[in-house]
Amino acid sequence: MRESAETKGRRYLTEGRLTIEVVDGSKIVASCRGGGELYRLGFDPKSRTWRCTCWARGRCAHLVALMLVVVAPERPS
Repeated sequence: MRESAETKGRRYLTEGRLTIEVVDGSKIVASCRGGGELYRLGFDPKSRTWRCTCWARGRCAHLVALMLVVVAPERPS
């Protein structure tokens, strides 16, 4: 049975595969080891967009791991 992105992301996090590199008001930058590769990922608070350099479309396991430790700020009213 194939592991879901959510399950795999939690596993990546508990195995210490996620490294947070930069957190400031303009960006979050991280890297995550998965599938034998090192992927770059992050979050842009201005556009509220998540990104990952892996081939997956949408929410991948690498982003799940990052999302588990990042609280994205609410949009201002």
